Amino acid sequence: MGTRKRTYVRHGLTLLSIAALVTAVASAQDISGSVQQQIAAIMAAKANFTPAQQKMGSDLVFAAMAARNDLAIASFNTVIPGASTDNTGRVVVDISGNVTTTLMNAISSVGGTVLNQSTQWNRIHASLPLNALETVAEQPDVNSIQSAPRARVNGSLIPLRKAGRKASARGNITARTGLSFVGALTSQGYVAHSANTVINTQGINGSGITVGVLSDSASAARIAALIATGDLPPGTASLPGQDGPSIADGGTDEGAAMMEIIHDMAPGASLLFATAFTDEISFANNIIALQAAGCKVIVDDVSYFDEGAFQDGPVAQAVNQVTAAGAVYFSSAANSGNLTLGTSGTWEGDFVSGGAVAGVISANGETGNVHNFGTAASPQLFDTLTVATPFVQLKWSDPLGASTNDYDLFVVNSTGATLKAFSTTRQTGTQDPYEIVFLNNGNTSFVAGDRVVVVKFSGATRALRVDTVGGRLSIATAGATFGHNAGLNTVSTAATYWNSAKTGTRPFVGPTNPIEVFSSDGPRKIFFNPDGSAITPGNFLFGTNGGTTLQKPDLTAADGNSAKTPGFNPFFGTSAAAPHAAGIAALVLSAKPGLTPAQVKAAMLNGTVDNMAPGIDRDSGFGIVMAPLAVQYALSH
Repeated sequence: MGTRKRTYVRHGLTLLSIAALVTAVASAQDISGSVQQQIAAIMAAKANFTPAQQKMGSDLVFAAMAARNDLAIASFNTVIPGASTDNTGRVVVDISGNVTTTLMNAISSVGGTVLNQSTQWNRIHASLPLNALETVAEQPDVNSIQSAPRARVNGSLIPLRKAGRKASARGNITARTGLSFVGALTSQGYVAHSANTVINTQGINGSGITVGVLSDSASAARIAALIATGDLPPGTASLPGQDGPSIADGGTDEGAAMMEIIHDMAPGASLLFATAFTDEISFANNIIALQAAGCKVIVDDVSYFDEGAFQDGPVAQAVNQVTAAGAVYFSSAANSGNLTLGTSGTWEGDFVSGGAVAGVISANGETGNVHNFGTAASPQLFDTLTVATPFVQLKWSDPLGASTNDYDLFVVNSTGATLKAFSTTRQTGTQDPYEIVFLNNGNTSFVAGDRVVVVKFSGATRALRVDTVGGRLSIATAGATFGHNAGLNTVSTAATYWNSAKTGTRPFVGPTNPIEVFSSDGPRKIFFNPDGSAITPGNFLFGTNGGTTLQKPDLTAADGNSAKTPGFNPFFGTSAAAPHAAGIAALVLSAKPGLTPAQVKAAMLNGTVDNMAPGIDRDSGFGIVMAPLAVQYALSH
């Protein structure tokens, strides 16, 4: 799984000192005195953030303080994560607020550059000198400034392949079936999903349908090479200027590999690409641009880390916009594991107090609590990583851009003797409910045994989500898929290996084709409408059935297939599954033009074979989508 870096990651009435709490439970929780002192210093610094600093992510605040050798951070400056910079040495950030000429002029006046801006999403993507962050934050049009969010694609999971697993090339399939294929190399999903039956016996091939694809990149050179071999159709192109980062700049051409799959599944369809890796608002805008360019089916394989788990953010809202305009939208469920197969790196549940703050801090009138991952009878004030990961993040059930309850996130080592990372952004009413921790700007991983600690700095009890972005946790739950990947109007796609039944290149049959161990599970609980209004006012907890629950993923499709794009033979991950499903949708629409997105989705969901727990389940959704079943349902309804 490739993680792409996007330069990303209040003065209140009460203060929580973790150190004071941990002092009361140190013997049980094994947290060293030096770590207690570091955390106490961090919390004291947080309590004294200026009004401008209260608008900034804590990584930015402390990076700026470190740059000016502020003595307030002397005791913990070795664990300050630092700020990601561009090739000019400036920090790349996302600014939320009112996008005005005054604000953009203010950015320019301090030596910054506006890279992208959107009045629709109320966001500016900009690069700023580190020492100018607080000056910009002082602007009244600014609600918050965060490091520009990181993104990842959900494919090429080489480390997570099962032992001995190899994908067959086109020649092996041809020898067994005698079928004709498209191009120099054909996905095994062509047979596994029985698309060959629809194409060869019914003459339905996706003709008349344009499919839009979003991923990291699809270079013009790679597209041209694939057209030359017949692995992409003539006319395949990217939106102007939207082919994504070059190979030299970290691009992988994963979008080209996705388009290969769609061409194999629906060879009559036209294809159009746009990158999702410029920044988050560009991703949202490119979704809309693809629909405006005539795409009736759109698919992506990208996750931005900061996307709302409990509310639609800009990308999910863009999906809502294009589905309302007539496009059906598919996305990878992501590769963060699942509870059923013991690979979950997610914990979701309501905050439970692990004890009130004690000691001197409490005596001075401060309050606060640390989260108990265990039970009242057997408290566990941390969760433990069992698989390494570069990132750990925390979200909670407050509206995006309007969080008034303040939670913090810490990681200590396996003995509790060393503080490794922290995120302590203030949430005062204009920030997202979000904290993320990482080491060495994400270039170093937390290791198995490291402990994750969640603290309620101030405010009300909320539903929490801890996500290790592909790691694993000792205390884990279901609910890995989130954001637009699990949106209401997204067809969220889980992955199963094309040869999971170990019978060669044959159609899927169901129970012998379980999901991949890394495929993200559901369901997805949301508490807020896209505009931030509460679905169940006053009830924001799992335990009291607040909000609403979405059945996610929706369905399952193949991965581990052959693709000619270098680096993608085989092509694993839900990144490969989603374009297989999108190709079937193109067949459905080609068979019966004019179907609404809801009707296409109904055909897909009713055209599945069950492959996990009987009935609809949190791992595979309705099951593996099969092209003949989906097309037949569309034609008969």
